[in-house]
Amino acid sequence: MNDVRPTRRQLLAGLSVLAVAPALAACGEEADGAASGPKPGAGDTERGAFPVTIAHKYGETTLTEPPARVVCVGLTEQDALLALGVVPVAVTKWFGDAPGYIFPWAVDLLGDAEVPEVLEDTNGVQVEKIAALRPDLIIGQYAGLTEKDYDLLSKIAPTVAQPEGPDYRVGWDVAALNVAKAVGKPDEMQTIIDGVRQQISDAAAAHPEFQGKTAICLTPYEGLFIYGTGDPRTRMLVDLGFTFPDTVFHLDESEFGESLSAERTADLAQVDVTVWLDLESDAAVKKVFDQTTSAAEGRWLDISEGDGAYYVATSFVTPLSIPYLLERYVPQLAAAVDGDPSTVPPEAAA
Repeated sequence: MNDVRPTRRQLLAGLSVLAVAPALAACGEEADGAASGPKPGAGDTERGAFPVTIAHKYGETTLTEPPARVVCVGLTEQDALLALGVVPVAVTKWFGDAPGYIFPWAVDLLGDAEVPEVLEDTNGVQVEKIAALRPDLIIGQYAGLTEKDYDLLSKIAPTVAQPEGPDYRVGWDVAALNVAKAVGKPDEMQTIIDGVRQQISDAAAAHPEFQGKTAICLTPYEGLFIYGTGDPRTRMLVDLGFTFPDTVFHLDESEFGESLSAERTADLAQVDVTVWLDLESDAAVKKVFDQTTSAAEGRWLDISEGDGAYYVATSFVTPLSIPYLLERYVPQLAAAVDGDPSTVPPEAAA
């Protein structure tokens, strides 16, 4: 796995990636009957699903028929598509090096489908490459498309940009439902969303000790980069019963997070549970944190690249990844919240 430090624009992603390949999308068998795996496209759609108009940051986009070739220009849309049996023809690279940027929680949906093309947006959206893929839908929900990007992409195919508001702050459920509307399967996705929400609620109910405790998710980056209340990582902690320590850390909520000076590490002593992403990546920050009561009392956990897919799932918050995340995350949070340094958080299976 490549060791890649994120740009500020990509920091939201989380950090690395590993994985394998995409899929599940029943579009019917080929004429000769030889093909058995899923194909790109939405397959059977729900009655009355089209036409559909989806509002977004740059206006509205109307779709009149099911798309057959979907390109993801956001960072996580492939999971919602795969959950509905739709194989994207292209996804956008985040971190690491994984075929099709499809992760373990989605791999079983692949069948024998072809791995999506991988786009890179380091130097901007690859408009020409996208055009060559001949998409009939371009979608980016967990994304940072500019209005110029949107205008260019809209000349290629109907484009659904991220919702109104700060970029990279869309809720996992809102993003998934918008994807589902675009491919004509909103009711099916709502059922999936309701099931995942129930799993989160069940986890919270099983751990009443989380209620009212403060928790924060952060990473050493330009000092400390703290994920704000609108970020999916923090929302997951809140959904599990924790509260954000806003009396300790006052963030600019117009962004998905904010960088603070490394000296603020000492203030983490006032937070009940600290969730680090890659603490070991900054020796100076770790040295300060190691001297806090939070560290001494074991009120923290560190999820790093060595944790494999779990590391990815912490940031890749989707209907498919959340069950995988909860299985590993909740036991570690429970071990951290008790303030007993002898309680060692369990190892998370990669």
